[in-house]
Amino acid sequence: MTYKTIRVSSVNRVTTITINRPDARNSLTAETIHELIHAFTQIASDDHTRSVLLTGEGTESFCAGADIKALQDNATPDARREFFESVANLIQAIRRCPAPVVAAVHGFAVAGGCGLAAASDICIAADDAVFGLPEVGIGLAPMVVMAPISRSINNKGLALLALTGERINASRALAIGLISEVVPKATLMERAMEVCQTISKQGPHAVRATKAALLDLTERDFDSVIHELADTSALVSLGAEATEGIKAFSEKRPPAWKK
Repeated sequence: MTYKTIRVSSVNRVTTITINRPDARNSLTAETIHELIHAFTQIASDDHTRSVLLTGEGTESFCAGADIKALQDNATPDARREFFESVANLIQAIRRCPAPVVAAVHGFAVAGGCGLAAASDICIAADDAVFGLPEVGIGLAPMVVMAPISRSINNKGLALLALTGERINASRALAIGLISEVVPKATLMERAMEVCQTISKQGPHAVRATKAALLDLTERDFDSVIHELADTSALVSLGAEATEGIKAFSEKRPPAWKK
């Protein structure tokens, strides 16, 4: 598929997905969402990719949410349902992507952009990043994006963002658990790539199993999942990959992962 609003590239088992609409603050049209879903779906069936870096083109914005003009141009009930359902599908595609997704966020990450950051497994933010859910200010509701955000912050923090439209800086986002780390803007991509490459050097099956387990922990009842996770841990530990990793550790050498 030829992409028009995103770019996809792969280096050293890291696939970078860049939302490429800088003139529109990398806002989301139906086409952009469709392309992002396609890219993440392709990665899901690609054993070569060990981690994904998600970012936005330009210096102003990671993603400013839905393209309001696109919403205005598609005002029928069916068109609106289709659009917001596609946002839900995109968030699911990110969360269900077997390769860990690292968001590199600079500038505005508001509305749907805040949701994409929260849906990612790890979020590295530049010190100029701004997060928020401004939808209520224009009569919309941040329904879909509240789902992944609620997995990162508590209900009171989410209520403050969702009901006031208040925007917060990267330091505040870190304090409430919305993001993983804050770095100087000049080093954002370097740090995000470093995290991706570190992930990519780990046991690939172990990493995918761990991501799946993290998803279970946030979406299922603790008591119902903890013993299943114990069984999964045992199975992973018995595999060839773990055997090699344990042996390499004992021998004080890097593990030789099989492709």
